[in-house]
Amino acid sequence: MLVKFSPLKHQELAIAHLVENDEAALFAGMGLGKTASTLAAISERILSGDAKGFLIVSPLRVTNYTWPAEVAKWEEFRWLTVANLRTPEGLEAWDKGTANVYLINYESLPKLCKLCMKGRRSIPVDGVVWDELSKAKANGKKAGTRIKEFRKYKRFFTTRWGLTGTPMPNGELDLFGQVLLLDNGKRFGEFITHFRDRYFYQKQFDKYGYHLHDGAAEKIQEKISDLALVLRSEDYLDIPPTRLHDIEVTLPPKVMTAYKRLEKDLLIDVRGSEVVAPNAAALSNKLLQITGGTVYAEDENETRTVETLHSVKIEALKKLLSSEKSPLLIATNYKHEQARIVAAVDGAEIFDETSLERWNAGKIRALVAHPASIGHGLNLQDGSSRLCWFSLTWSRELYDQFNARLARTGQKHETHNHRILAKGTIDEAVAEALRHKGDNQSSLMAAIKMLQLRT
Repeated sequence: MLVKFSPLKHQELAIAHLVENDEAALFAGMGLGKTASTLAAISERILSGDAKGFLIVSPLRVTNYTWPAEVAKWEEFRWLTVANLRTPEGLEAWDKGTANVYLINYESLPKLCKLCMKGRRSIPVDGVVWDELSKAKANGKKAGTRIKEFRKYKRFFTTRWGLTGTPMPNGELDLFGQVLLLDNGKRFGEFITHFRDRYFYQKQFDKYGYHLHDGAAEKIQEKISDLALVLRSEDYLDIPPTRLHDIEVTLPPKVMTAYKRLEKDLLIDVRGSEVVAPNAAALSNKLLQITGGTVYAEDENETRTVETLHSVKIEALKKLLSSEKSPLLIATNYKHEQARIVAAVDGAEIFDETSLERWNAGKIRALVAHPASIGHGLNLQDGSSRLCWFSLTWSRELYDQFNARLARTGQKHETHNHRILAKGTIDEAVAEALRHKGDNQSSLMAAIKMLQLRT
């Protein structure tokens, strides 16, 4: 059954901002209807003759499910012809110009450039929408390579819009790559080094942390004030509140001894003059595996195996599940954690595309997923109002996005966010780093500093 699209006040603001600007960013919180608002703006642009078509770049599952579902849902947008460029039919539509909206995921951008734009004098679109724009921030190497290849063809796109609810997951430095995609360097220049030199400084002996000069945040905000419309969820939505519950567990003495030895090695490396961030990341991830109860290990033949150390978090998870009958959405960092949970918990399943309908129908007891696989664009609020972090992520963006799968428009109940944390470990430091979401440094380095303060 088709639904009539009647935009709310904040959606009217969003639609007007996009329609009136060739270069525009929509920094709108989760649940504010960015997708429907963007479709309304796309429709108005095409129907008025101001655009011939749009390319929409988004995370994979959003490409495959969210955008097609939104077009099919609303009566006003059913006239749009949508083609998925990951399919032969979509590529054929591009060649013939028979669609007006084309979908592609970030990972497929190089293929799109090679097959659909290289050597072409014209293409069937003149607008591009970057959904979850923060995936294009300049400090992501893989994303940066894909975007760099795409930008060779910027001449084709006279309209450039970006959508995200988390424009600065790690601070203002994340804005550079996103703004560059939209304005081709007019506001901050074309090189991130120039952006850093103008607005940031580094402390002595700190190779990886960038700190804002006094007044720099205000100057950055002023630079993008005409580009970005900011809409906060709390200003417009009546979503039931979220309650945070931290469940503390204690590691067995032998495991804690091994953990402390490894943590000491991490802090020694970080304090050393030759430390590099990847080393810290590898060691800290090993610490997180220990707190979860299972680690990857390599034998003398460099064969990777999985070694189980304890089950305290598994037991805490089972107790949590037994406390209520409502389903539980579970976040994990590692595949071996997912396998252990499914083996230990009756009715637990690992998330895939076939899970969505059954989850929202309340037919899955526990749904286990890595936050990156389920974080953007998916509507899971009909299935439950309870989620659990078995192991925390370093990324504030993934943390917020995962939580917002349940705490969003349409949720009828108070959301309960449970986090299982091992006492006296890096779990507590990561939780605290996530709380300080305004920090300019990554959660990883912030967590390490907290560990240093504790010792």
